[in-house]
Amino acid sequence: MPTKRSWPGTTPTAVDVQEAFLRGARLAFGLALAASATVADAADSSLKPALTFYASFDSGTDADLAKGDKRLFTLVDKQPKPGNHTDGMTRLAKGKGLSGGALLFTRRKAKWLLYDGVKNFQFAKKDWSGTVSFWLKVDPVNDLDPGYVDPIQITPNTWNDASFFVDFNKDGNPRDFRLGAFADKPVWNPGNKNIPEPERPLVPAKSTPFNRNKWTHVAFTWERFNTGKKDGVATLYLNGKKEGSITGWNQQFSWSGKPHRILIGLNYMGLFDELACFNRALTAREIKRIPDHQADLATLLK
Repeated sequence: MPTKRSWPGTTPTAVDVQEAFLRGARLAFGLALAASATVADAADSSLKPALTFYASFDSGTDADLAKGDKRLFTLVDKQPKPGNHTDGMTRLAKGKGLSGGALLFTRRKAKWLLYDGVKNFQFAKKDWSGTVSFWLKVDPVNDLDPGYVDPIQITPNTWNDASFFVDFNKDGNPRDFRLGAFADKPVWNPGNKNIPEPERPLVPAKSTPFNRNKWTHVAFTWERFNTGKKDGVATLYLNGKKEGSITGWNQQFSWSGKPHRILIGLNYMGLFDELACFNRALTAREIKRIPDHQADLATLLK
C-alpha cells in the first residue's frame, strides 16, 4: 500500500515535498504575524513618551493629558477667558464622538476656542519637529458657510506669521483642504507683498474624504524647522495616507517669549474630536495606526 511519507533513506514523494512546503509557508506566515504585531506594539508604545497634549472630549473640555495648562479658553475681547463662553454655539456633544463625546461647532460666528500652547505644543529654537492629530466629521460643501474655515490654527501671531493651520478653502465643490506652514512673515514674505496662493507655503490634499456621517482622521507633521536652511518639511495626512508636503522653505519660527495658542474650530461647523500633540514627527506607520485603530487614542496607547 502506498504511503504518504517516505521512509528514511528513500526518495521524497511529491506529497512529501508539498507537505514540507505547506509547513514552511505556515511557519513563515506565523512569523510574519508575530513580527507585524511586534512592530505595531512598538509603534503604539513609542507614541506615549512623545505625547504632550491630549483632549478626548469624552467627559469635558479640559485636556485628559497636558504638559502645560489643561483648560479650554474662549477668546473674549481678544483675551483668553477660562471655559467655554460661546453661548451654546459650540458645545460638548455626548455620545457623538469617535468613542465618547466630541466638540460640536454650530455657528461660523461663534467665539474662538483655544488651549494654551506653552508646553502643550512643544517649541524648539533649533531643529524643531512635531505632530498634530485630530478627527473631523463634516460635509464641507453643505455644512460650512462660505469663507475660509480653519479647524485648527497654532501661532502666537496671525495666520500668515509663524503659523501652522489646516483649512477648507473659501469656496469650491469640493472645497480644497490644505495644510499651511508659514514661517515668520519677514522670512517667507520679506517684501510684504500679496503673494498668490499657489506660491505660498501651502499644500492641498489630493483627496476629499470628508463626510458628515463618517469620521476623517487629520494629521500633520513637521521636521527640520528652525535650521536656518531651506530644508524644512511639513506633511499632511488624511486617514493615514500622505496627501502632500511643503518643501523648499526656510521654516524659521520665532516663538520664543511669545504665548502661542492652539486655536480650534475657527469658522468651523461640524464635529471635532481627539486632539493630540506630539513632540516629534511621527512616522507614516505610526500615523496610520491611529485611523486603522478606529478608536480613541487612549485605548490605542494602553
